[in-house]
Amino acid sequence: MEFEEAYVSLPEEGYTYGYVPRPVAVVCVKDNPFTVSHHTPINRNPFLYAVSVQKDNYSYQLLQQSEDFTVNFLPYEFLKEAHLIGKTHGNEVNKWELTKLKPIKGKSVESFMILGSLLIYECKKIEVLDFPDHALLLGLVVQKHYLRGKLKPKKVRYILFHGKNFYSTHIKPKRHTLK
Repeated sequence: MEFEEAYVSLPEEGYTYGYVPRPVAVVCVKDNPFTVSHHTPINRNPFLYAVSVQKDNYSYQLLQQSEDFTVNFLPYEFLKEAHLIGKTHGNEVNKWELTKLKPIKGKSVESFMILGSLLIYECKKIEVLDFPDHALLLGLVVQKHYLRGKLKPKKVRYILFHGKNFYSTHIKPKRHTLK
């Protein structure tokens, strides 16, 4: 099969949703949670984490005033809540009341964490890099928490985002070793 027969070419502007699922995280800045799928560790020692934030959102305004944030990885059972958090604005609704999620005060930071998260990173803001429509939030992870007994590869089910309101999860992770 030739390239032209097998592939569809897309325009340069924007990016394509749906082709590479990304893990969902709920970031809390102060008492405001917001859902992201563009986030990644960027350094091991010290442990640095980056989160992409849309600049026209209320969360971006809060980032300008805050010195810290948390990154919360919810299990797939919280898909509805993560989706609602991502589709609403904290300056218009109380996301905690809307979702019934339980906020808890950070142990090392002022921002809230989410009870029931599989994994939580407490981060001190290092820098915010501005781009035309998004900003990259860089943080130093000062404390990590994981839900006791829940991070075993065959037990955990993270939320994966494909874009345009499509979600999935990995069902049966498999260990693969190269020989």
